[in-house]
Amino acid sequence: MISLGISKTGLVRQRNEDRFYAQGPLLIVADGMGGYTGGEYASTMVVDAIVNVVEKSKEVSAHVLRNAILEANHMVYRKSQSYKELEGMGTTAVVAYVQNNILYWAHVGDSRLYIYGEKGLQRMTKDHSMVQQLVEAGTITEEEVLHHPKRNMLTRAIGVYESVEVDTGMIELLQNDRILLCSDGLSGYIEESKIEQVLSEEQNENRALEDLVHLVYDAGARDNVTIVLGRI
Repeated sequence: MISLGISKTGLVRQRNEDRFYAQGPLLIVADGMGGYTGGEYASTMVVDAIVNVVEKSKEVSAHVLRNAILEANHMVYRKSQSYKELEGMGTTAVVAYVQNNILYWAHVGDSRLYIYGEKGLQRMTKDHSMVQQLVEAGTITEEEVLHHPKRNMLTRAIGVYESVEVDTGMIELLQNDRILLCSDGLSGYIEESKIEQVLSEEQNENRALEDLVHLVYDAGARDNVTIVLGRI
């Protein structure tokens, strides 16, 4: 399995609070929040915690990934309660693990998991955000999400509360299916049709990542952008 990632600071940001992991079958993206110190600390802690749990597991499943996020949530929350400067910190996280052509995933927040294959681009995760609730209520359309003033407001994040609900799932992959994880620095500003177009036109993973980042910068890069790509 090929796996690689990229993370870039946005044009209006001074520091990058995103973190990613892309080694072998394990892929992670985390987008920190709560100030420069807190957000960076939270996303780093969560990625490290998930990697640690997965590496210790004899067999990985969606349940294992869920427990890894719950353990990370406990660690971040406890740390935020212990240090005044870290109060209110939190992070999103989306994690995917491939085993015998089965992809297991877990996520909290608005970082996303996509699968690109014969059926085109499929979004596997549902954002835990204010605008997602508005879409489901029929108040706004998917197209309006990209420009909505509350698009960055989360309804669920890791480390903010003592407990958190984690979404999980699994899907069978086919040969040459591509796995894309990203922060909202990509999905919050670039239409899914444009993401799909890049993946359909560019077969090289490195160049596909670069093309996606160029789209973000052409759109103004108002947020940090982190993208991980894997191919079976």
